[in-house]
This record gives sequence, structure tokens and C-alpha cells, in this order.
Amino acid sequence: MYQLKTRFAPPQSRGDLYLLGPSTNKEEITQPLAGTPANLGDGNNRKDAPSWLRMFFSLQVQLTFVFALLLILLVAFAGLLLGKQVSTAYEMIVMLVLVVAGTVMAYALTSLLLRPLGQVTDAAQAIAMGDLAQSQRLPLRLPPQDEVDRLAGSLSIMVTRLETAENMQRASQERFRQFFSDASHQLRTPLTSIRGFTELLMRGAKDDPETSQRILKRMKNESERMTLLINDLLTLARLDDTHPLKLQYVDMIDIAIQSIEQTKSRANDERKIRLQLVSDDKLGVQADKERIKQLLFILLDNALKYGLPAPQGEITLKLDKQQGQVMISVIDNGDGIASEDLEHIFEEFYRGRHRSSTNSSSTTPVIGTGLGLTIASAIVRAHNGAITACSEPGNTEFKVLLPCAD
Repeated sequence: MYQLKTRFAPPQSRGDLYLLGPSTNKEEITQPLAGTPANLGDGNNRKDAPSWLRMFFSLQVQLTFVFALLLILLVAFAGLLLGKQVSTAYEMIVMLVLVVAGTVMAYALTSLLLRPLGQVTDAAQAIAMGDLAQSQRLPLRLPPQDEVDRLAGSLSIMVTRLETAENMQRASQERFRQFFSDASHQLRTPLTSIRGFTELLMRGAKDDPETSQRILKRMKNESERMTLLINDLLTLARLDDTHPLKLQYVDMIDIAIQSIEQTKSRANDERKIRLQLVSDDKLGVQADKERIKQLLFILLDNALKYGLPAPQGEITLKLDKQQGQVMISVIDNGDGIASEDLEHIFEEFYRGRHRSSTNSSSTTPVIGTGLGLTIASAIVRAHNGAITACSEPGNTEFKVLLPCAD
């Protein structure tokens, strides 16, 4: 039924967690398991009981003792009924043989019946000490035939979930370390530049008005870049920290018109920027108005940076309603996103390579910190929506789906 081989690691310390090996003396364990009571598995104050009494803490011994006691009572009752026909000495011998034989059989049967439960107990103890190895996956009879089967199934599911949670925690920690490293690098670059410019001014560049003005202007640009980066980091922290959104009814048509006007004012050429309404229905969502404005700003600014300039350049903000969701599409006819970068564009600080407008096979580094689309994705997730991107030379589309409030 069960073929469990409980695997214990060699004795080693994990903080205040100790693993038992086959030859480890239990009295050598001086620290309890992390986060568990000191008397785990021994019951309340059982470790202080006399040695001769500890054998009765075993469930097998307890069941055998109860069975033997019942057998003694049954044999004694039968002896009373047959007392007039059998001599007292013979009666006592028969009763003693029956009790001893019955006790031995009870011990053997309970040992056999409790073996699967013992295997489950060993697995549970190994899991409690941090061993989530594949050996703790208990083989089951399907469908479950008894309570031990159900317990083994629950234990196997628990091990799987614990392992999944551990892997998720490890991945989250690795992602945080990578994010922290990237953020430190991004902040170090402008700080290094400002430090270098300061040293130039201290060495005498301040005496030349033209040179000092040029250096101060570059220092101002670097400080503004650092300020934008810090603001983006704060925005991401607030979105990832489940910061409560100021939800209200938002008319996407009004927000889209405002965003189009702002984009036209930021454009330094006469490229075509238009709003396309596909549906005649109301396009309202329950959302944080400022975050939605920020979302559209990021997507339109991205199209403004990487789309074709005038007179060929076109940017389209399209609104539609599909299956109870408001669809927002930002489309440009630029050179597109390299295929190897497309699946990473929403990652923090990821900057791929931008196709050259003169040669589609050549690419140039994308300028920016790599947080804009990450913030856009976080805003959409915070509103229980979805964002996708598809791109080819001459057509790049970012599509956002948000639950409709109508």
C-alpha cells in the first residue's frame, strides 16, 4: 500500500532547526524546531515522564493494552459461567493461555494496521523539519479506501503547496534583489555624472562663464532624470504595495480626448494623432482617474518616441467595447519592437533594442530607464485588467482591457 522511505538529512543546523540522522542521539538536540513548541511530538510534559512509563505513550501499545484488558474481562466472564464443570487449576491455565495468545495476536495485528499511519507520521515529521523531497509524496490508492489514505492525500497536497510557496518566495526574493540592483545602477549613473561635473567646476571650469553654464545645464538634466526615476520607483512601490486606489466612475472618452490633446502639444512635429471610437456605447470604468491618465500618457508617449515622425507618422488611440470590457488600443506605424524584446518589454528596467528606420535588420539601444511600460502594466493589474503588445515593422499595438462599469 505505502512504499515510503523517509529520508533524513545528516545532522546539520539551520539556525535553530536541527535535522535528525539515523544515528543521532535525541538527547543531543538542544534547540527546538524553528517556530514549533519544544515538546513537538511528545505531548504535554511527556518528556518528563519516567522511562518505564514512556512505552505506554505508543498508540500500538495502548491499543494492545485495551484489547488485552477486554480479553481478560471476557475470559473471566466465561470462566464464571463454566466454573462448575471445569477444575479451578485447569480453568486458570486456559484463561492465561487465551489472554497471552490474544495479546500477542492483538499486538501483531495493530502493528500491521498502524504501519501506514507510522509512515505518514514519519513523513510529517520530516516535512516539519524542512524536508520537502519527492520521497515525501505518499503513494495513494485511488479512490481513497480509509482514513489513512485521506490523511496521506492531504499530506501530499500540503507538501506540494509548501514547495510551490517556497519556490514562489525564492523567485520573489531573486526578483527583488535584481530590482534593487538595477535601481541602484540607474541611480548611480546620474549621481556619478553630477559628481564629475562638480569636480570640473571645482578645478576652475567655473571661471569660464560659457563652460560653467554648459556644465550646470547638464547637471540640471541629470538631476531631473534622477527625480523622474525616483518618482517612477515610488509609483511602482505604491502599486505593488496594494495602495488603495481612489476608484470612481471614469468616462474613457473624456480621458482619451484630454490625452490626445496633451500628446499633440508634446509632439515636436505635425504627425497625425487621432482618436478612433469603434463603439457607440458608453465607455465607463470604475478606476482611479489619475492612474488611467498616467496609463494613457505612458502608452502615447511611447508611441510618440518610437513612432515615425511627420509626415508619414501616425498615432491612433482606439476605444471599443467587447464582452463587457473596455478595450483601449494605442497604435503607431513605427519600425516596431524587436521580436526578442517583445516578451520582456513589461519587465523592470528592461531596455531592448529599437529597429532602425533605415534598416530593419539593424537595431539601436532604446533610450530610457525602462520603467514606463512596467508602470503601465502595474496600473492595469491594479484595475483587474490585462495588457498585451504585438509588433511588426509598420504596426505596433498596445492593447488594454478593463472591466466596464456600465
